[in-house]
Amino acid sequence: EHMLRVVCLLSHAAGALGHGAISYPRPRNALDGDIAPWSSWAFPCDEKHEGENCLIHFCYEPENCGGSCPISSHSGEANALNSSNGQACYWFSNGCTIGCDNCDGTQSHVGHGKQKFLYRGMSGPTIQQKNLTIEPWNPKPGDMVLDAKTAQNLSIKANCDRPTRNATICDSRLRTANTQARCGSPEDFYYWSPWRAPGNAPVIDACGSAGGRLSGQGMGDAGAVFQNSSVARQGDLGSQLPPMPSQATWQVGSNVEVGWTVMANHGGGYAYRLARAAEPLTEATFRKLPLGFVGPSILRWDGEKRTQLPFDSGARGWETNQGTTPSGSMWRKNPIPTVLWEREGPSFEPVCQESAVCKAAVSTANFTQQGVCRCSGHSNGDTAPLLPNLEIVDSIQIPADLTPGAYVLQWRWDCEESDQVWASCSDVTIIAAAS
Repeated sequence: EHMLRVVCLLSHAAGALGHGAISYPRPRNALDGDIAPWSSWAFPCDEKHEGENCLIHFCYEPENCGGSCPISSHSGEANALNSSNGQACYWFSNGCTIGCDNCDGTQSHVGHGKQKFLYRGMSGPTIQQKNLTIEPWNPKPGDMVLDAKTAQNLSIKANCDRPTRNATICDSRLRTANTQARCGSPEDFYYWSPWRAPGNAPVIDACGSAGGRLSGQGMGDAGAVFQNSSVARQGDLGSQLPPMPSQATWQVGSNVEVGWTVMANHGGGYAYRLARAAEPLTEATFRKLPLGFVGPSILRWDGEKRTQLPFDSGARGWETNQGTTPSGSMWRKNPIPTVLWEREGPSFEPVCQESAVCKAAVSTANFTQQGVCRCSGHSNGDTAPLLPNLEIVDSIQIPADLTPGAYVLQWRWDCEESDQVWASCSDVTIIAAAS
């Protein structure tokens, strides 16, 4: 079967959990990108790629799921995508909160709760009816307020009875959802999410679990799914995947470029770490070699450097090495703001200049056209405001004292709006510096 079987409907578009993956160097988690149906998929539609073989769909339900994680094809054509990353964005750990020893594979707490925010007392449909455009990302304090009637049954707690860690991310500049809530207050319902103490939340596997679930749990709702194939099955552990040929060769002491792509966006932040390929690929191993960021972050569309947008994460207050795990490790905030303000509240201003069409769609929480935003929102679904031709690019520094050899690069994304940790692991080679 060469066509992706898709069961999601437009009405589900706001219900996916966060999905993303490293796009360069290509990760082991992309191993199914070389087989059908993923090898047969491309965007935009043409005479060779029609119907479900070119639509940007996404999995939400546990039955008859066909998923893909489109990335820029780097072909020089605007908005051109392929599915060479396979299901790389389905490898994660679900039900993980700070201060706990284990993930439960299921819980997302308020990530998909029934809470609703109002803008000056108005809902998205009311704003649309009045033909208004608001400040949907970073409104004035007091303009966007949680509707108390919808928050009565929110479950604000950790996934263990006695959490050993409190949130270390309280600065609103580092937060990505419900950013105006006072840290630790009853309104701060993302307090126990992984991003609120970067690197501290446990994982099912350091390189992700296929479908984000514990072994034997089967498929789950709202994105905890995986399409089984001849090369990977739901519940497989990313750390046990076969190595790929080296995807990059880097010199010790050099600054090298890496990038990732978001599909379903749930804020938070990310870091890169290394492990020797011969060692067990565990969190403990990766924590020994956290990598630092160098220079600006970059938003890059279509792999095109001429039109990319660099920005200073440090100057914006979007990176931190305080309260992180391992101690002193550097993390950067996910720079793509959400557009689901009715559920997630205030976020932050986009890095790029968004169009009036994008701002109107976000203001009314009504998305009917694909790709109307350049650097805001989510990429999952055929009316998603963002296309996954956008990569978040950084330079990381390879330690000068590293022993040359085969290594595995880990990208870890700690979400804020859900109790989830995404991970990708790529095979790389470290060589001695040129003499």
